[in-house]
Amino acid sequence: MTLLLSEGLPADCMTGTFNSHGGIALAVTILGLIAAIYSLAKGLAWLREAIDAKHRNTPAPNRHAQKSLLLILWLLAPPTWLFIEDIFLYRAFGKPACFDFFRHAQHLVLSGWIVLVAALFLLYFGREIFGKD
Repeated sequence: MTLLLSEGLPADCMTGTFNSHGGIALAVTILGLIAAIYSLAKGLAWLREAIDAKHRNTPAPNRHAQKSLLLILWLLAPPTWLFIEDIFLYRAFGKPACFDFFRHAQHLVLSGWIVLVAALFLLYFGREIFGKD
């Protein structure tokens, strides 16, 4: 992985984009990954709960509020972070020569975020949308 990064980025960008504030971005990234895993796991648990309730011929618990809350958080928090990172953190602490690489990384994160939101939306509300309830 280091070889791949060293070929794609200039040497001065390899030392860290946020000179002394790289820990903030790393912490947010780790928290985001943990939150994504948690959200997907909850979605799978709720889906399993609904399937089990259907097999027992009992009504499934109404998890609409919890699903909506998690989905709303995923719709708002990551774009807000990307905005804060771009406007406030990078412009104050980032390296100007590395801005294009930073923007490219943000576009990759944005693509992953869109896929995650779509997956969560289908996982949380797919049965209702496609009439499988």
